[in-house]
Amino acid sequence: MHDYIIEAMVKALKPVLKNPAKAKQILDRFWSDKMALVWDVQDVHTAANEREVALTNQQAIKVLQELHHYHNKQTGLQWKDVTCYIEEYALGRKLTKAELKRFVEKNILTIERKNRKRQ
Repeated sequence: MHDYIIEAMVKALKPVLKNPAKAKQILDRFWSDKMALVWDVQDVHTAANEREVALTNQQAIKVLQELHHYHNKQTGLQWKDVTCYIEEYALGRKLTKAELKRFVEKNILTIERKNRKRQ
């Protein structure tokens, strides 16, 4: 398991842990002979921006939930599954030229705010 994922697990549990360092050691040991592939909302936002659209966090979470529930367990989840889902359900709003340029040139994600006002 990637160290940053284990650190995120410990951070999430920190309010109820007496010893976060010990918890990290236990998780490191636990994951030493296992593998898990982790998809997060940042992956979904990246896939959306690649398709020149911006999603809200709520939409990105919904994509993760749907793909988790309906993915093919024999082939797993692929990047194209994420991008196809976003396209198929016409999610998000089109990126502006400036947002697209930032994404392409600097890999800066655009995440749509829930209550953004349209002009």
